[in-house]
Amino acid sequence: MLRVRLKIGDGDENPVYTDEAYGLVYVSADNRLGPDVKAFESTAYPEEEGEHLLTKTVDAAFDYTVKFYVNAEGSLENANQKLAAFNAALFDKDDNGIKTFKRVWFYNDYKKTLIVGYPYPISEATDFWRDSKGEWHDVVVVEWKIRVTKPSLCDFNLTA
Repeated sequence: MLRVRLKIGDGDENPVYTDEAYGLVYVSADNRLGPDVKAFESTAYPEEEGEHLLTKTVDAAFDYTVKFYVNAEGSLENANQKLAAFNAALFDKDDNGIKTFKRVWFYNDYKKTLIVGYPYPISEATDFWRDSKGEWHDVVVVEWKIRVTKPSLCDFNLTA
């Protein structure tokens, strides 16, 4: 089993393995090797061929998607509970119900990447299978998105 680590929030806590802390077993993630860059700005005039190109640019924000299998231990209710607990850890909620999402650090030791951004909660499963006889484990597969707003915080050549 491939293992990935996750740190939620800006505290001093060390990253935890997602399978141990939340029951989320890593399946796959984007094959991103670096951030995209913002589009070049250009100006074109009808009386001139081509265009004038401003060749200065910076890295662009992007979404990063991770696929997990929920280790539900034979119960979809348990999978729902694990996903609810994971989602609740991603934000703080005030008395008015307003959610303030925490920054996350996703360490993918297999692909040697560190992705830093703001999480979207997991709201639906991509695969959902229940053994009606109760003889086999139920299967719940989910995708989790991280919005990277500052690509310079990411590391696409993770060594530790």
